[in-house]
Amino acid sequence: MPVLISGVLKDGTGTPVQNCTIQLKACRTSTTVVVNTVASENPDDAGRYSMDVEQGQY
Repeated sequence: MPVLISGVLKDGTGTPVQNCTIQLKACRTSTTVVVNTVASENPDDAGRYSMDVEQGQY
């Protein structure tokens, strides 16, 4: 069952980060995730992001 990961990406001064890519890379194979599977998302102008990923170690 997928889980939602979401939030706002900010830099060290608290300013939202845009024009970047957030990636999760699977560390090990499980019944739902194959090792090295990558999920990625690009934050919007306010730094907001969300992605549905299978449960696992990333």
